Amino acid sequence: MSTLPDRTWDVVIIGGGPAGSTAATTLAQTGRRVLVLEKEKFPRFHVGESLLPYNRGIFDELGVWPKIEAAGFMKKRGAQFLMGNGSHGIRLDFSKGSFNKFREAIHVERSKFDELLLAHARESGAEVREECQVLEYRVGTDDVAVRYRDADGAEQDARSRFLIDASGLSNFSANRDSLREYYSGHKKVAIFGHFAGLDMPQGDEKGDILIVRRENSWFWLIPIEDNKVSAGLVLDRADFQELGKDVEKIFCDAVRDTPAVSGRFARSEALTPLHAVADFSYRNGRLVEPRLVRIGDASGFLDPVFSSGVMLAMASARQGAKAVDQALSEGAALTAGMRSYEKSNRQCIALYWEFIEKFYTIPFAQVFFQPASRLRMVCAISSVLAGSTDLSFAVWWRLRAFFLIVWLNKHLPVVKRIPVS
Repeated sequence: MSTLPDRTWDVVIIGGGPAGSTAATTLAQTGRRVLVLEKEKFPRFHVGESLLPYNRGIFDELGVWPKIEAAGFMKKRGAQFLMGNGSHGIRLDFSKGSFNKFREAIHVERSKFDELLLAHARESGAEVREECQVLEYRVGTDDVAVRYRDADGAEQDARSRFLIDASGLSNFSANRDSLREYYSGHKKVAIFGHFAGLDMPQGDEKGDILIVRRENSWFWLIPIEDNKVSAGLVLDRADFQELGKDVEKIFCDAVRDTPAVSGRFARSEALTPLHAVADFSYRNGRLVEPRLVRIGDASGFLDPVFSSGVMLAMASARQGAKAVDQALSEGAALTAGMRSYEKSNRQCIALYWEFIEKFYTIPFAQVFFQPASRLRMVCAISSVLAGSTDLSFAVWWRLRAFFLIVWLNKHLPVVKRIPVS
């Protein structure tokens, strides 16, 4: 698609990550004139490599699955949750979940995956401009004016009928209006990098993600390729500060002190420097305003313990883009469809937040790591952790029963008391 005069855009999208590219493809496929302004040059390193089975439905709707399949990403058939001391573990096999529509997922190297999605948006008809930093925007009665600095350092202006903020953790428009709200008592730091030589599951369990629970922190181990693993440590920001902020020492000490992890690193080799990101769990006070919709991580972001980030980002982008398309058709600046998108987004996030918030508690861990097969509660949990957010009644009541048991376990020995670190 040739470059259009800037005054003619239907939608300008800030950010070209999975949310931005999903929104761009969705709108371009309906014939909308879309401009994506991405501040970086792809490919670029990014964390968040493990996807959920229900991502597949979005890939199919976007028409991008054949390209993803051809890229040969690592298959993910299950998730293993382990105690740091090695005493207990549980494996969720997505293929055996009786409520699961999609039964396997993939792990991706985000540099390759994100570039593939952005290229698909471009091929679908969106105009994509990389190395373009948005500086400011102004919402008017009839349009939105966006000012940005291009790859040559020159400042440019673009106008559109709508603006979609997919700026990720930089949270561009919401930060400008002081809308970011951190989850109380949940300020975390993640330290992560890529490694070779790790001892990971093989055979039928090859491709499983490992989540290792420690006393007040946890590890992820995600196989990206046969000999490349994304490994990360998530801990409280207060603990990080108390330990001295030396990310390499903190990470290596935690590996050494965690039996379920240390042996896996015996022959490891670092492929990238260790990165650190802080305070990443938040929500925004508003997701929609006249001529503005926030999607993906710019609508809110959750602790990555259940790998929900990419799926939630792309699902919100798909729904948010459809709401914008409807608003464009109606000639309205703010619609019931946009407000419905905001409500739906918050419900999806709340579903995962309930799991995340309780994951760090002892009563939850004692129940979660000693699953009972009766009533198929494990299947219901597997369905949600596979990415299902449109819950059937059969799944809903089983989840409520599970969390009731967790609540009771705070006060009564519902399950055997076991060490949970």
